[in-house]
Amino acid sequence: MGVEVFGFKILDDDGCFNMGLIREILAEILGTFFLIVLGCGGVQASIADKESDEALGSARILQIGIAFGLGIGGTVHLFSDISGGQLNPAVSWGLFFARKLSLVRAAILTVAQIIGGLIAAAIMKALFGTCPGVVSMTVPGGAGLVLEFLGTLFLVMTVLATINDKRGHAAGYLQPLSIGVAILVAHMFLVPLTGCGINPARSLATNIIEGAIGGDFYGYILGPLLGSVVGGLLYEFIFSAHYARAPANYDGIKNDGEATQMT
Repeated sequence: MGVEVFGFKILDDDGCFNMGLIREILAEILGTFFLIVLGCGGVQASIADKESDEALGSARILQIGIAFGLGIGGTVHLFSDISGGQLNPAVSWGLFFARKLSLVRAAILTVAQIIGGLIAAAIMKALFGTCPGVVSMTVPGGAGLVLEFLGTLFLVMTVLATINDKRGHAAGYLQPLSIGVAILVAHMFLVPLTGCGINPARSLATNIIEGAIGGDFYGYILGPLLGSVVGGLLYEFIFSAHYARAPANYDGIKNDGEATQMT
């Protein structure tokens, strides 16, 4: 029997552990592993011919954004019908605050995401001698926190919009693409400023393995978590509530997506 408090699910109807949850845990470990390998691998490729005192440049920033955006979009598609392809604690907690995921499940999948990220970052460091994709700020810590909050807010609300089956107009195969584009745009904006964490599992993994936890690292944790809270509550209670049913203009378009399956 599930447990709910004010409509927020604390425990799922099928309890804590079952085979379905085990599959979700494995999917989130492997999915976050792919996120780090593909995204941070893209960082390594982009800086391979870069001089130490050379600016990153717009072409390299675009390459990094594409690596993360398409890598995450593909991974979301791969695991969307297993765990939702959340790959990010901020997304998991955004789903909780949007009443799409239980608190226990969000906590368990958060741990799985961090484990997958740590494994991938350790392998990347073993391969290259340093872990590519370590995040650092070129702005003050408070400003970095706000920027990470804004980037994560955009991502969480994009995720919630793509899984909103009341909208009735987003074909299932477009959902990972929408999320990938959101990631790409966020990286083009934030890479020069904060390195674009917007994912506590990704930021923790690379910076722990590289030993680069600085005094402003709190922004990479608090910013995304605040983004998940605000994004989840805002979309669930303000925007999603607007859709009583699929808009009339889209009645003829089939959308089989389930809100709890796709992130």
